[in-house]
Amino acid sequence: MKIILALAMALICAAHVFAADRAAKKRLTVLAIGAHMDDAEGGVGGILIAATQAGHRVVVVVAVSDYSSWRPTIGREAQCKSDQLTLAKRFGFELRFLDYPYHNLEANLELKRKLSAIANEVQPDIAFVQNTEDHWPDHVASGAAGVDAVLFPHGLTANLDARKCPRVFSYCAAANQTIRFEPDFYVDITPVMGRYVDLLTGCDEIESNKAAEEIVAYETRNLKTKETLRLTSHGWERLAECVRWGLQSGTGANYALGLKTIWGPRDGRPLW
Repeated sequence: MKIILALAMALICAAHVFAADRAAKKRLTVLAIGAHMDDAEGGVGGILIAATQAGHRVVVVVAVSDYSSWRPTIGREAQCKSDQLTLAKRFGFELRFLDYPYHNLEANLELKRKLSAIANEVQPDIAFVQNTEDHWPDHVASGAAGVDAVLFPHGLTANLDARKCPRVFSYCAAANQTIRFEPDFYVDITPVMGRYVDLLTGCDEIESNKAAEEIVAYETRNLKTKETLRLTSHGWERLAECVRWGLQSGTGANYALGLKTIWGPRDGRPLW
């Protein structure tokens, strides 16, 4: 009888461990909302890459994607979208375009409803939106509308039971555009820094219509992974931010991305 009871208890414990392991490995949905073609990729690209590597779903929204309204992309609008989709597929992201013109984005009811419809559809567990203290009006509008869309889809869609996103963070798209940005949450992206740099270079290739060899301007080394990092000017700016945030994080991370908590727990628990 004792042996049977011991076996039963062992089976129960094993079942609990298995259930806990399955819960820990739950596939999450990550939603990143950006105004322009490189905002989410630049601002949280390293985190998005880490998410896909961990088996999570990543959906990226590009609100301003009427490329007939921006001088660098006029005449190659369809090619820009095609190249963006190819780049997103390479990194495991899903991409959604809202087709607003440049410098015309407003945090109005229309934009909030479009974004909330996506939120209601994909049911994000984590959402990243742009910091709203920024010189670029498109960034401000994207951030303001994005927060409302992921927190209040039950009021902005026909689904009165739509749930708000449990964790929402704002990110800095570019240091020279954001007025002030003081993170309260850091994510170590050292293991994926090489791929993050590749993503940033890919975005710059699409924007400039030039090959990487023509726009790479700097070279350094990830001393932890021993990778050589070849960077564009945008990539170098972001790398400098990641070094600073790595130091600020106090975790010993060579490179980190800094975020501001908008909604959800503030106890430092990891994203997954």
